[in-house]
Amino acid sequence: MQEPFCKDLSHLTWAEVYARQEKRAHLVPAWMDALQLKPGDHVLEIGAGPGFVTLMLAERVGRDGLIYAVDISAEALDHLKRLQEERGLAQIRRVVADAATLEPTEIAAKAALVSMVLHHVSDPAALLRNLARLLGPGGLALVAEFHPDAPAEHGPPPEHRIDPDRIRQWSEQAGFALLEYRRQTDAHYMMLLHRRA
Repeated sequence: MQEPFCKDLSHLTWAEVYARQEKRAHLVPAWMDALQLKPGDHVLEIGAGPGFVTLMLAERVGRDGLIYAVDISAEALDHLKRLQEERGLAQIRRVVADAATLEPTEIAAKAALVSMVLHHVSDPAALLRNLARLLGPGGLALVAEFHPDAPAEHGPPPEHRIDPDRIRQWSEQAGFALLEYRRQTDAHYMMLLHRRA
């Protein structure tokens, strides 16, 4: 029997959430490649949670890069802090904040990752509008989500999944243009967005 879905993940420990992130590791290289990430880049990660993907991003940008790991949960970022300190990674800056209201003065990045996050927030369109502010013209954003047509063996139940057309509409209204849509697996899709001038 599947456990009830809680948008805030309060039914799980952060170690359990980390393990779920780890199971999606095979998706991450395509996200980083689409964002054209290289050593020295500054990247904004929305909904970093306990940080499995954050650590992969930090490895890609190297010691001269910077990852802004944003999450509304201080406890999730405490989990990331422990892993970060164990590995001696200075290129991760943890930011406890609501991504829908985070101010651009706190971030200096031209690329952003929003992976498996929008189905957890109350107003995905508002988050995307603020993301456009945070990146500014020319910035790239990668949104990854669970496809509503896929079996609900993993991830949220179908009624909590977001159709890619809705994300495209919200993104265009926020000032993004869709550069690429790709179904990565039966369950997962990714959308590469470009912040218009």
